[in-house]
Amino acid sequence: MTNLNDDTQVTTVTLVGFGLRAAAFVIDTVFVWFVGMMLGVAVGLVGYLLTMYTADGPAPIDRLIIFTGLIFSVAYYLYGWTKSGQTMGKMVLGIKIVGADGRPPSGGKAVLRYLGYVLNAIVLSLGFLWAAFDRKSQGLHDKIAGTYVIYSDDKFSDVTAVHLEPGDSKVPKWVWIVLWIVLLISAPTVLASTILGLGPYIAQLLVNLVGGGG
Repeated sequence: MTNLNDDTQVTTVTLVGFGLRAAAFVIDTVFVWFVGMMLGVAVGLVGYLLTMYTADGPAPIDRLIIFTGLIFSVAYYLYGWTKSGQTMGKMVLGIKIVGADGRPPSGGKAVLRYLGYVLNAIVLSLGFLWAAFDRKSQGLHDKIAGTYVIYSDDKFSDVTAVHLEPGDSKVPKWVWIVLWIVLLISAPTVLASTILGLGPYIAQLLVNLVGGGG
């Protein structure tokens, strides 16, 4: 949408509010967990076959599975953010990430944003909830990387006069606090089980299956 203000064309862009962003985050978390688990099974099978005749046992497999899941998570977010500003969750819901210039984040900003994700997890996801109260609808990770979340159809550039309109302004804040509590319980648990618990679990499962069948 464009408005005229003192003979200057101003582009009004509505920022995406916390609710839609939280839904996209849940979709991404489930997708990363599922694909990470599948990759872990594949790597675990190959790793077990390579180490089944050594005295080291499954310990190297544990580390390899954990490393594979972590690499996939990092690659998934960084690639999506820098290529189009969209991961699967944001693509499904029609939203995207942009920098102050209206373009997808650079590689450096994407790394900073991912580190912001890690920091958010450490502080009990309060950095995500921040977006529900911030006047620019930015979470802690957005503040760190200088990014915004807008609708996919909206566009602007660094030479355009832009007015950023906050999203979810009519939604009571207590709704987002309740949603944050739900995410606080579910999201860190899924993330932790994927990165830290997936490797040993799958490795032991493979040992039991192969050992029981042999």
